[in-house]
Amino acid sequence: MADNRDQTETRQEAEVSVLDQALWARFSEDRDLREFARVWLALQIRQLGTPERATLVLETAQGMIPVANWPKDSRPTRVLADAIEDALDKGRDVVAEGRTLVKVLTVDGEIMGAAAFEFAKPPKDPGHAFRVLNWGIGWLNAAVRRDLSLSDKLGREKQAAVLDVLGAALDASDVRAASIAAATQLARRLGCNQVAIGFLSRRRIRLAAVSDVSDFRMDSLYSEKLAQAMAEATDQEGTVLFPRREGMDYAVTTLHAELSRMKATGDLLTVPLFLRDRVIGAMHLEKPPGETFEDLDLMIAEATAVSIAPLLDEKRRADRSALAIGGAALWRQVVRLLGPGYIGRKLVLLALIGIVTFFSLARGDYRVPAEAEVQGLVVRSLVSPFDGNISEQFVRAGDVIREGEPLARLDERDLQIELLRWRTDLSRYEGEYDRALGERNAASARIAKAEIEQARSKATLVQRQIARSALIAPFDAIVIEGDLSQSVGRAVRRGEELFQIAPLDSYRVSMEVEEAQLDDIVVGQTGTLVLSSLPDRGFEVEVTRITPRLEPKDGRNVAMVEGRLKESSDQIRPGMRGVAKVNVEERLLIRVWAQPIIDWFRLALWRWTP
Repeated sequence: MADNRDQTETRQEAEVSVLDQALWARFSEDRDLREFARVWLALQIRQLGTPERATLVLETAQGMIPVANWPKDSRPTRVLADAIEDALDKGRDVVAEGRTLVKVLTVDGEIMGAAAFEFAKPPKDPGHAFRVLNWGIGWLNAAVRRDLSLSDKLGREKQAAVLDVLGAALDASDVRAASIAAATQLARRLGCNQVAIGFLSRRRIRLAAVSDVSDFRMDSLYSEKLAQAMAEATDQEGTVLFPRREGMDYAVTTLHAELSRMKATGDLLTVPLFLRDRVIGAMHLEKPPGETFEDLDLMIAEATAVSIAPLLDEKRRADRSALAIGGAALWRQVVRLLGPGYIGRKLVLLALIGIVTFFSLARGDYRVPAEAEVQGLVVRSLVSPFDGNISEQFVRAGDVIREGEPLARLDERDLQIELLRWRTDLSRYEGEYDRALGERNAASARIAKAEIEQARSKATLVQRQIARSALIAPFDAIVIEGDLSQSVGRAVRRGEELFQIAPLDSYRVSMEVEEAQLDDIVVGQTGTLVLSSLPDRGFEVEVTRITPRLEPKDGRNVAMVEGRLKESSDQIRPGMRGVAKVNVEERLLIRVWAQPIIDWFRLALWRWTP
């Protein structure tokens, strides 16, 4: 019985020794950091005894995450997770509840992870456990350093490759040459059999360049299949590798498989070209038969696609014609107007549509404006009937007079004396005539009779002059001109104008129409007159006469157009000025407002046209 027990223990020790040897063999291999971490955790568990649970967390590109757990495929308990979080926050080793040990991994002063072990009961010698962990953490530290160094090396190689491709493309003058240079440089760098670059146009891929080929046929069957395979990647907006590798995101590779069957190649890789958040094309890489893309090749290809897409897009835009640039800009604005966002532009467009619609339909009266003056229809001049002096004056300019009212009176005393003299002479001539008749002197009688007639005529003339010494209004009127209040006693000559009067109920309107608008005026048109003194009321006017005579005024030529007031008012007086507008016809409002500009432009165009 004892022999059987000894044999069993010996066999178990042998199995443990074999397991340890296997773990150490895997530990010494140059493996991935995560695989190394799993082996390291298994060795630590072997040396610490048999913890219930263990977890190793490391800093990765996704953050601080568990990379190894024990038992396998288990998850850390709440106690273990809290202990790890506490240790990482404090930046030092932690013992939680006496049975949970956490060892912090520090590389160059930066916390890179932690190893946590949970025991069923507190270990008898925690110091021994930490000494074992201190020994083991050195191996993990070295592995992390090696992984960081390898990552830096790969990053430098990737950057160098991307810079070489960008440099080749920058030296080219146009997008085609840049695409060929970039494809050729990338093919040489990654050892590819062929690299092709294409751009999306109307939802189809159009090949722009093939490595080491300056002139290729776009209509060949292989070119069509190649473009379709590239479109397969752009439609999925993701990298497509054929044959697909385990662990990669799923992607449809049907067209890549057809392309591979058509031409014997190694791995096929298509990387979309992204410009911000949209795909503008794709880059296709083919390995020689039997060769595959390494992880570094994939990194370089994707980094090159990200870096070169803006450069090629800029060169492609620079190569467009002015018409294409204008069309693209117009289409971009249309997309912005019809797509989401850009509320301000949409409001401006709606406002413009409303304005255009309004001016396309809205009509109004086209009227010709003109400076206007009210004048009397009949202007009567009252003049001095004889040479004399002003004796009295009763009115002045602006006064309203009624028929028969005196306006002024001339001094008639000299006329009275002259009348008395002629009457005296008449009496004397009559006596002489009677005496000649008594003496039967026929000759003297005829002379006396002639003198009587003369004296009687003179007296009658003087009487009439005396009767006309008072200037009487011939009708109801308003005094337009004449103010003798400062001229009483002044001598006037026969025929000298003293007053101008106009009737109260008959007026005409004199309108100053600009030369450019004279053709729009015809006799019989009507309009409205608004006077400066009566701005709240309009008076209807009818055009009666167009004077062909032009007069300069304020740097422009005007024609005098006469009209008559079809209605009158007691408030209207001759000499009042205002603005008259003659109705011409109904037109579109935009034409009414823009007509002066159109006329000016036509004249300027005629002036400068040879």
